[in-house]
Amino acid sequence: MPEDPDEFTRFREKARAQTSRRLLEEFKERVKQAVHGHGDQAQAGFWAHRPGHDFPPEAIRHPSEYDGGRHLNLACTQTDLKPSAQRKLVESWCEALPDLDKVEFLWFSSRANQPLFDAACQMKSLEGLYVSWSGIKSLNSIVRLRRLRYLYLGSSPSLASLAPLEEAAPLEWLELENIAACSDLSFLAAHPSLKGLGVSGVENKYLNVHSLAPLTHLQALEWASLRLVRIKSGGLWPLARLRRLKYLYLSNKYPMEELAALAGMRPDIQCDLFQPIAPVEYMTCKKCGTHNLVMLTGKGKPCLCPSCDEERLKRHIDAFETIRKAQKQWLKSQKP
Repeated sequence: MPEDPDEFTRFREKARAQTSRRLLEEFKERVKQAVHGHGDQAQAGFWAHRPGHDFPPEAIRHPSEYDGGRHLNLACTQTDLKPSAQRKLVESWCEALPDLDKVEFLWFSSRANQPLFDAACQMKSLEGLYVSWSGIKSLNSIVRLRRLRYLYLGSSPSLASLAPLEEAAPLEWLELENIAACSDLSFLAAHPSLKGLGVSGVENKYLNVHSLAPLTHLQALEWASLRLVRIKSGGLWPLARLRRLKYLYLSNKYPMEELAALAGMRPDIQCDLFQPIAPVEYMTCKKCGTHNLVMLTGKGKPCLCPSCDEERLKRHIDAFETIRKAQKQWLKSQKP
């Protein structure tokens, strides 16, 4: 070690600068791969569009159009029909759905009302139900779907309670969007076999969740998306206890220190926010006019230009990496 403190300081700063430059180069390479890569289907989630597998099939309007297949996609509301004809169309589907025993996966691509949902819950073979958005007020009838394993409930602001999910068949995949009742996630304890869980707000409207503590019951969970979610108590720490979690999606609304520490505790999880910076391709630096602005990980952090704001960027990267490494070292010290 150099004896002269000034020399030591120069040595330390040089080492930090080299580390920051290396991280920045690695970051640029990840951006390049993200732009040119095609992504992993596992990362996209169960309900990702797979046209080659008829998932979903083309939407149909009338029961007479159903071809007898395992997959059915309905768009029977929000039509250009007159009100009386629209009511008759919905009634025809409410009558037909309970008898479609071959259907295993059902999509409601247009707004689903309560009668349509209740009719779908009488389908004996249904394993997957996708509701794009709805006026559903009650999930009580979902207990009838004893083969249900995959459920997506899109924007359903009128839904009063998720308690009926506690009595539903054991789910493997569940996604909930813009449902105020998600503030209490205690119902998740009834679904320890979940491999995928998505809870989110919509557009710029954040969903308030009391705590992520109920997720600790989900030790089979591999995929979690918590975008547009605000956590009132306990932060993200329950996620560190999910031993099988591989993919995590978050909004950049958590303190940098919390994200860096979680990245240190669970380096095996793939999460964009487990890196100190991320690309912002749609923002141009006002100083130099380039397009390579980067977003700093952490709530309230600015977007910076790697050229014009090099020193600020280095300080942020250093701070993030210091916390991550410290947490990783602490974790190692706890092992027998």
